[in-house]
Amino acid sequence: MRYLLRALVFLLSGGVVSLAAVDQESGLSGADLKRIASGECLVLERRPGESATIDTKFVTTARLITGARERIWEVINDKENAADFVEGVLESKVLEKSGDRYTVEQHTHVGGPKGAYRYRLLYALTPKRRVDFTYVGGELRDVIGSWWIFDGSKEANCLVIYSLHIDAGIFAPQSIVKAGMRKSMPKTMSAIAKEVARRDAGR
Repeated sequence: MRYLLRALVFLLSGGVVSLAAVDQESGLSGADLKRIASGECLVLERRPGESATIDTKFVTTARLITGARERIWEVINDKENAADFVEGVLESKVLEKSGDRYTVEQHTHVGGPKGAYRYRLLYALTPKRRVDFTYVGGELRDVIGSWWIFDGSKEANCLVIYSLHIDAGIFAPQSIVKAGMRKSMPKTMSAIAKEVARRDAGR
Protein backbone atom coordinates (compact mmCIF):
# COMPACT_ATOMS: atom_id res chain seq x y z
CA MET A 1 0.00 0.00 0.00
CA ARG A 2 2.82 2.38 0.94
CA TYR A 3 4.56 1.56 -2.35
CA LEU A 4 1.38 2.36 -4.31
CA LEU A 5 1.00 5.69 -2.52
CA ARG A 6 4.60 6.62 -3.29
CA ALA A 7 4.11 5.66 -6.93
CA LEU A 8 0.95 7.74 -7.14
CA VAL A 9 2.70 10.77 -5.61
CA PHE A 10 5.56 10.34 -8.08
CA LEU A 11 3.20 10.17 -11.08
CA LEU A 12 1.19 13.17 -9.95
CA SER A 13 4.35 15.16 -9.34
CA GLY A 14 5.54 14.33 -12.84
CA GLY A 15 2.22 15.55 -14.23
CA VAL A 16 2.45 18.83 -12.34
CA VAL A 17 5.96 19.46 -13.62
CA SER A 18 4.89 18.78 -17.22
CA LEU A 19 1.82 21.01 -16.97
CA ALA A 20 3.88 23.78 -15.37
CA ALA A 21 6.20 23.68 -18.38
CA VAL A 22 3.22 24.01 -20.70
CA ASP A 23 1.89 26.87 -18.55
CA GLN A 24 5.09 28.90 -19.00
CA GLU A 25 4.90 28.70 -22.79
CA SER A 26 1.19 29.03 -23.37
CA GLY A 27 0.23 31.46 -20.60
CA LEU A 28 -2.64 29.22 -19.42
CA SER A 29 -3.59 29.18 -15.76
CA GLY A 30 -3.13 26.10 -13.61
CA ALA A 31 -6.91 25.65 -13.44
CA ASP A 32 -7.18 25.77 -17.24
CA LEU A 33 -4.40 23.24 -17.64
CA LYS A 34 -6.08 20.80 -15.25
CA ARG A 35 -9.32 21.00 -17.23
CA ILE A 36 -7.47 20.54 -20.52
CA ALA A 37 -5.59 17.55 -19.07
CA SER A 38 -8.97 15.95 -18.32
CA GLY A 39 -9.85 16.10 -22.03
CA GLU A 40 -11.85 19.34 -22.26
CA CYS A 41 -11.59 21.81 -25.10
CA LEU A 42 -11.60 25.22 -23.42
CA VAL A 43 -12.62 28.64 -24.68
CA LEU A 44 -9.92 30.93 -23.29
CA GLU A 45 -10.06 34.55 -22.19
CA ARG A 46 -6.81 35.48 -23.92
CA ARG A 47 -4.42 34.48 -26.68
CA PRO A 48 -0.87 33.27 -25.91
CA GLY A 49 1.35 36.25 -25.19
CA GLU A 50 -1.47 38.55 -24.09
CA SER A 51 -1.15 39.88 -20.56
CA ALA A 52 -2.96 42.97 -19.28
CA THR A 53 -4.46 43.97 -22.63
CA ILE A 54 -6.81 41.42 -24.18
CA ASP A 55 -7.91 41.66 -27.81
CA THR A 56 -11.59 40.87 -27.36
CA LYS A 57 -12.34 40.41 -31.05
CA PHE A 58 -10.86 36.89 -30.97
CA VAL A 59 -12.38 33.61 -29.85
CA THR A 60 -9.58 31.34 -28.62
CA THR A 61 -9.76 27.62 -27.85
CA ALA A 62 -7.26 25.14 -26.39
CA ARG A 63 -7.10 21.35 -26.31
CA LEU A 64 -4.62 18.52 -25.82
CA ILE A 65 -4.34 16.47 -29.00
CA THR A 66 -2.79 13.02 -28.94
CA GLY A 67 -0.14 12.65 -31.62
CA ALA A 68 3.32 13.78 -32.64
CA ARG A 69 3.91 17.46 -33.31
CA GLU A 70 4.81 16.67 -36.94
CA ARG A 71 1.50 14.88 -37.56
CA ILE A 72 -0.57 17.62 -35.92
CA TRP A 73 1.28 20.22 -38.01
CA GLU A 74 0.62 18.20 -41.16
CA VAL A 75 -3.14 18.00 -40.50
CA ILE A 76 -3.55 21.68 -39.55
CA ASN A 77 -1.87 22.69 -42.82
CA ASP A 78 -3.59 20.16 -45.08
CA LYS A 79 -5.83 22.70 -46.80
CA GLU A 80 -6.37 20.63 -49.95
CA ASN A 81 -8.21 17.93 -47.97
CA ALA A 82 -9.74 20.07 -45.21
CA ALA A 83 -13.27 19.64 -46.61
CA ASP A 84 -12.93 15.88 -46.00
CA PHE A 85 -12.46 16.15 -42.24
CA VAL A 86 -13.47 19.63 -40.98
CA GLU A 87 -17.19 20.27 -40.60
CA GLY A 88 -18.29 23.51 -42.28
CA VAL A 89 -15.49 23.56 -44.85
CA LEU A 90 -17.22 23.10 -48.22
CA GLU A 91 -14.20 23.68 -50.47
CA SER A 92 -10.53 24.44 -49.84
CA LYS A 93 -7.62 24.75 -52.25
CA VAL A 94 -4.09 26.17 -52.22
CA LEU A 95 -3.75 28.90 -54.86
CA GLU A 96 -0.08 29.76 -54.39
CA LYS A 97 2.81 28.61 -52.22
CA SER A 98 6.26 30.09 -51.64
CA GLY A 99 8.51 28.91 -48.82
CA ASP A 100 6.68 29.27 -45.50
CA ARG A 101 3.78 31.23 -46.98
CA TYR A 102 0.77 30.07 -48.96
CA THR A 103 -2.56 31.45 -50.13
CA VAL A 104 -5.76 29.42 -49.78
CA GLU A 105 -9.25 29.91 -51.17
CA GLN A 106 -11.98 28.47 -48.97
CA HIS A 107 -15.74 28.18 -49.16
CA THR A 108 -17.06 27.67 -45.64
CA HIS A 109 -20.22 27.91 -43.60
CA VAL A 110 -19.72 30.71 -41.05
CA GLY A 111 -23.29 31.86 -40.36
CA GLY A 112 -24.68 35.27 -41.24
CA PRO A 113 -27.26 36.06 -43.92
CA LYS A 114 -25.48 34.08 -46.67
CA GLY A 115 -24.55 31.15 -44.49
CA ALA A 116 -21.58 30.15 -46.67
CA TYR A 117 -18.86 32.52 -47.87
CA ARG A 118 -15.95 32.25 -50.30
CA TYR A 119 -12.73 34.05 -49.36
CA ARG A 120 -8.92 33.93 -49.58
CA LEU A 121 -6.42 33.74 -46.73
CA LEU A 122 -2.66 34.23 -46.61
CA TYR A 123 -0.90 31.80 -44.24
CA ALA A 124 2.51 32.51 -42.67
CA LEU A 125 4.24 29.56 -40.99
CA THR A 126 6.65 29.23 -38.12
CA PRO A 127 7.36 25.55 -38.85
CA LYS A 128 5.85 23.09 -36.38
CA ARG A 129 5.17 25.86 -33.85
CA ARG A 130 2.72 28.46 -35.18
CA VAL A 131 0.48 29.35 -38.13
CA ASP A 132 -0.84 32.90 -38.65
CA PHE A 133 -3.40 33.76 -41.31
CA THR A 134 -4.89 36.99 -42.62
CA TYR A 135 -7.68 37.92 -45.01
CA VAL A 136 -6.69 38.88 -48.57
CA GLY A 137 -10.09 39.05 -50.27
CA GLY A 138 -13.51 37.54 -50.84
CA GLU A 139 -17.05 37.76 -49.55
CA LEU A 140 -16.25 38.34 -45.87
CA ARG A 141 -15.09 41.64 -44.39
CA ASP A 142 -12.18 40.24 -42.38
CA VAL A 143 -10.63 37.03 -41.06
CA ILE A 144 -7.57 36.85 -38.77
CA GLY A 145 -6.33 33.88 -36.82
CA SER A 146 -3.54 31.71 -35.49
CA TRP A 147 -2.71 28.15 -34.50
CA TRP A 148 -0.10 27.38 -31.85
CA ILE A 149 1.39 23.96 -31.06
CA PHE A 150 3.00 23.67 -27.61
CA ASP A 151 4.52 20.70 -25.81
CA GLY A 152 1.80 18.76 -24.04
CA SER A 153 1.55 17.06 -20.67
CA LYS A 154 3.16 13.93 -22.12
CA GLU A 155 5.47 13.06 -25.01
CA ALA A 156 2.48 11.58 -26.83
CA ASN A 157 0.41 14.76 -27.01
CA CYS A 158 0.58 18.48 -27.76
CA LEU A 159 -1.31 21.48 -26.48
CA VAL A 160 -2.98 23.08 -29.49
CA ILE A 161 -4.42 26.61 -29.34
CA TYR A 162 -6.66 27.98 -32.10
CA SER A 163 -7.63 31.67 -32.18
CA LEU A 164 -9.95 33.27 -34.72
CA HIS A 165 -11.72 36.50 -35.63
CA ILE A 166 -14.37 36.58 -38.38
CA ASP A 167 -16.21 39.68 -39.54
CA ALA A 168 -19.00 38.70 -41.95
CA GLY A 169 -20.29 42.27 -42.32
CA ILE A 170 -23.07 44.45 -40.94
CA PHE A 171 -25.78 41.82 -41.38
CA ALA A 172 -24.00 39.37 -39.05
CA PRO A 173 -23.44 41.03 -35.63
CA GLN A 174 -20.24 40.05 -33.84
CA SER A 175 -22.18 38.80 -30.82
CA ILE A 176 -23.95 36.22 -33.00
CA VAL A 177 -20.83 35.30 -35.00
CA LYS A 178 -18.75 34.82 -31.83
CA ALA A 179 -21.47 32.75 -30.15
CA GLY A 180 -21.44 30.45 -33.17
CA MET A 181 -17.64 30.26 -33.15
CA ARG A 182 -17.59 29.21 -29.50
CA LYS A 183 -19.58 26.16 -30.60
CA SER A 184 -17.89 25.47 -33.95
CA MET A 185 -14.23 25.95 -32.98
CA PRO A 186 -14.18 23.09 -30.42
CA LYS A 187 -15.68 20.93 -33.20
CA THR A 188 -12.80 21.97 -35.47
CA MET A 189 -10.34 20.98 -32.74
CA SER A 190 -12.09 17.63 -32.41
CA ALA A 191 -11.92 17.15 -36.19
CA ILE A 192 -8.16 17.81 -36.16
CA ALA A 193 -7.70 15.33 -33.30
CA LYS A 194 -9.74 12.65 -35.10
CA GLU A 195 -7.85 13.13 -38.37
CA VAL A 196 -4.50 12.91 -36.57
CA ALA A 197 -5.65 9.65 -34.95
CA ARG A 198 -6.94 8.31 -38.28
CA ARG A 199 -3.66 9.00 -40.06
CA ASP A 200 -1.63 7.56 -37.19
CA ALA A 201 -3.70 4.38 -37.43
CA GLY A 202 -3.03 4.22 -41.19
CA ARG A 203 -6.71 4.21 -42.11
